[in-house]
Amino acid sequence: MPFVIQELNWHKRRKPNAESKPVSVEVDDFKLEKNHFCKIHVTFDDGECATLQGRVTQNPVTGAWSVNGINAKGQSVSALYVENLS
Repeated sequence: MPFVIQELNWHKRRKPNAESKPVSVEVDDFKLEKNHFCKIHVTFDDGECATLQGRVTQNPVTGAWSVNGINAKGQSVSALYVENLS
């Protein structure tokens, strides 16, 4: 599935620190259905791989679909679904 990773920036709420950034995502059982739960496999720039619990959401204004995930360690990712990405 074609996904574009969105940068999550928490600098307004937390002190900045060196965190690993996601470089690739793979979403299992993704459906274009609001609040659908799925598993997200993420690879970070430091080589670490993690499985996150994800939820599919749709922007009510633009209609864009995305999946957001987080795990127990606090690692999180947001990825925008793009239909015509090759």
